[in-house]
Formats: sequence, C-alpha cells, structure tokens
Amino acid sequence: MHIKITNDTSLWTRRLALYFSLGAGVIVISHVIFTYFGFLHTDVDSARYMLSALVQGEAAIVALVVTLSLVAVQLAAQSYSARVIEVFRRTPDLWILMGIYGVAIFYGLGVLKLIEKANPALNSMSNLEGQVAFSYYLGVFAFVALVPYMLKMFKMLNPSTVINMLAERITNQSILSIEKSVDDDPILPIIDIVRSSLIKYDHDTVREGLRAIKDRVNNILKNEIFRKDRISTGEFLFKSVTSEGEVKYHFEKDKGKEFNHIFAHISRIGKLAASNKNEDSTIEVITTLRENGMTAAKQKLEEATSYAVHALGEVGKASAEQKLNYATLRAVNALEEIGITAATELKFVIMTWDVEQAIEAIKKLADEQKLDDYYLEKINESLSRLSKFTTE
Repeated sequence: MHIKITNDTSLWTRRLALYFSLGAGVIVISHVIFTYFGFLHTDVDSARYMLSALVQGEAAIVALVVTLSLVAVQLAAQSYSARVIEVFRRTPDLWILMGIYGVAIFYGLGVLKLIEKANPALNSMSNLEGQVAFSYYLGVFAFVALVPYMLKMFKMLNPSTVINMLAERITNQSILSIEKSVDDDPILPIIDIVRSSLIKYDHDTVREGLRAIKDRVNNILKNEIFRKDRISTGEFLFKSVTSEGEVKYHFEKDKGKEFNHIFAHISRIGKLAASNKNEDSTIEVITTLRENGMTAAKQKLEEATSYAVHALGEVGKASAEQKLNYATLRAVNALEEIGITAATELKFVIMTWDVEQAIEAIKKLADEQKLDDYYLEKINESLSRLSKFTTE
C-alpha cells in the first residue's frame, strides 16, 4: 500500500480548488441556460417567492446534511475509535459545504431585502435582474456541491481511507516528540482501529492498519530522518566515523527509544492476535516488525533494531504458547534475518546474541507446547545458522 505524504494545507487547497472549479462551471452553464431560455427577466412577486423558497430549501438541506454527517461520525467513532473524530474534523469538505450554503442563503436573503424596495406596479426589476439570477446560480451550485461532498463522505466511511489519513500524521517530528506529549501519539489512533478490527475478525482492516504503520515508519527511517542535510549534533541525530572509515548515524541522547514506543504498540497487537488464535493477523504483525527491524538494521540504528528484535521475540513466544506453528516459524525466520543483517551490516555481534537468545526463548516454549517436529527442526536450523556469527 502506497502512502502519499500530504498535509492539511495541501488538502484544503485541493478541495477548495475542486469546489471552486465546480462552482465556476455551474455558474457559467446556468447563465448560458438562463440566457437561452429567457429566464433573466422576472416579475417582482415571482422573484420574491422563488428566492424565498430557494433560501428555505437551502437551509433545510444544510441542516439535514450536518445532522447526517454527525451521525456518520458517531457511528465511525463507535465502530473503531473516538480518535477518528479528529480525522473528520480536519476534513475540509463539510466546512466548505457549509460555507457554500451560508453564502447562498445570506446572498439570497440580501437580494430579497432589495426586492422589497422594487415597485411591483411598475414591474421594476431591471436593476436587480443580475442579483436575482446570481442567487439562482448559487442555489444550483449549492445543490450540485452535494455530489462531491457525498462521494467524499462515502469514501471517509471506508476504514482504509481513515487509516491513510491518520498515517499521514506519523512523521519524524511527531515520533520524536511522543514522550513530550503522549496525547499526541500519532500511532495510537491506528492501533485503536487495528485492535477493534482484530476483535471483530476484520482481517483486511488489520492488514491495512499495520501496513500503513510499517510504510510510514520505513519511510521515516529511510527518507526523512536519515538525510545528511538534516543531521546535526543539535537536532535529532549525529554522525560518527569508525576507524575503518565507516559512517554511522545515531540518535542523540538515546532518541532511538521513541521507536520502542512504536514497536511496543505493534507487539501488543501481535500478542492479542495470537491469544485469539488469529494466525493470519499474527503473521501480519510479524511481517511489520520484520520489515521495520530490517530497515533499522540497514540504517545502522542499533537501538531501534534492538527494540524490533525484542518485539518480535515477544510475538514469537505468544505464537508458540498458542501453538501457532507457522506464525512461530515466521517470527524465528524474521529474527534470524535481522540477526544476520546486524552481524554483517552493523558489525554488532551483541545484537546477534540478543537475537539468538530471543529464538532460544521461543524454542523453549515451542518444546513445552509440543509444536510439530517439522517446525522445531526449522527453529534449530535457524539457531545453527546464527551460531556461526556469534562464535566468530
């Protein structure tokens, strides 16, 4: 799943551009139709009645739209998490639609006030024909604007859309400031959705949520924090060069612990999935931790890699306790891959020892739970391959 990086400003710009273009097109087309059929000349009483009915209809529609929108938000919050309310609040479509209807209603009321000064006996509407026609154009646009708004709301009720919007908040700044304000944790809303979906056995939503976290964390590790032009001893990372000339990047003042916060969230989801004997979701968690751990290892982040190893070990043990054969083996394979990468990329044998200990703990539980001989044999093979690096 590709996560497109955006922000609230660009989202508002795109939606405003859409509604502005739609409004311009509707007004031009309406003017052509009114001109062609001779609708630009209106009797005073007819204009007054038509504008009054138009304003009342617009007011009724905006009240109904707001009510139904709030009901939809409430249902989404009950189904997934109260934190998704923030996503709907930051979505510009409702506010834009209310603005469109507000302009249309108050402009129509203003024209009605001007009509009161016209003389019906003389049928004097020549100086107000433009204003009356424009009120009609705005009314048509207000009704047409309901189409993109409804399409957007239907899309917003899709869990994957909400997850993608929440994932956009996972940035290097938000992750590095988690400890300062836990309430602003960008991971929690997605974790809540994943946990709720896991309980309801909604595997697709679980997979979407975990992949969103995985992609954003990998993107941060590879493309945002670790850019040379953003590294300085006064910011988030510092650079060191080993005696062999190898460049290594480190979190300043143990900044890698912020990733422990992320991996701990994911690990809890994995243990919950294992306790529910949901092997597919457990494997999704293992895949997420494996890819994030591999990325951290390749970026030479010792501390973040260590946290990923610990989280994988916890999920692997939970899988073994529940006799999830395949999930247990996947956890062991993921640990083995990270351990070998740590030994070859990081040149950090202690990390490989940690991996070996994590696999030993999983193997012990697998023996106690009497997992199938095939999987026990595969676990032993992984330990044998890792021992080549720890004994050198």
